[in-house]
Amino acid sequence: MITKEQFNEWKSNPTTQEIYKELEALKLSLQGLLGDGQTVGRSADETHSNTSMAVGHIKGINQLLNISFEDDENEESNE
Repeated sequence: MITKEQFNEWKSNPTTQEIYKELEALKLSLQGLLGDGQTVGRSADETHSNTSMAVGHIKGINQLLNISFEDDENEESNE
């Protein structure tokens, strides 16, 4: 298991920060697709599938963007 210091070092690494910027850009792009109606297909099933896929990708990206050190939550609840 990594330490809090190692996690913070990784999170502040320029490469990590660049990846986070790219993930944020991808998330905004996917949100734009939804907002512009670009997930609408020829049938209701196709629209449902396209929209569900985009929403799933956004949720996954949010999980990555919101990653935190595991003990952060435990420390807050102990205070």
